[in-house]
Amino acid sequence: MPNLRRLFPLVLMTAGLSLLVACDRSEEPKATASPAAKTEPAPTPPSAVQPASPQPTDPRQLEATLRERVERYWAARQVRDVRTLYELESAAQPGGWLKLENAMSLMGLPVRNVKLQEVRIEGERAVTKISGDVMIGTLGWTPQTLEDPWVLLDGQWYHETSQ
Repeated sequence: MPNLRRLFPLVLMTAGLSLLVACDRSEEPKATASPAAKTEPAPTPPSAVQPASPQPTDPRQLEATLRERVERYWAARQVRDVRTLYELESAAQPGGWLKLENAMSLMGLPVRNVKLQEVRIEGERAVTKISGDVMIGTLGWTPQTLEDPWVLLDGQWYHETSQ
C-alpha cells in the first residue's frame, strides 16, 4: 500500500485543480444577442445641455459672487462638510492635484462664528479677511482673524488650495 502521507497532498492538489476548472467553465461567456439587437444610447438633445455660466464682468457682481462662495465655504468648514469644501477648492478643479479622498486634510481645526470682514479683488485673485473662533486644544475657543486667498477660474471663484 502506497504511503498515504505522500498521496494526500497530491489528492488535495488534484481536487483543487478540478474544482478550479469546473468554476472556470461555469463562468464562460453566454451567447450574446445579435448585433442588430444592440441599441446605441440616444444623443443628448441640445436643450438638455447646460450652457456654461456667463463670466461676470461687473465688479459689484464679481464681489457679490465671491462673498456668496466665501460664506458657503466657511459655513461648510464650520459643519465639517467635506464635499462642499472639495467643490470650492481650486485644486479640485479639472487638472488639479486634489482628490476627494484627500480633502479631509483641508478641514484644519474646528471653527465657529465665522464672519467675512473684508473683500479685496485684484484682477483674477482676491483676498478675504475672515474672523471667527478656533478650537485650539486646551486653550479652547480662541478668536482669530486671517486673510484667505481666492482665485477666479473660468468665471467662478474658488478657494486657493494651499499645499
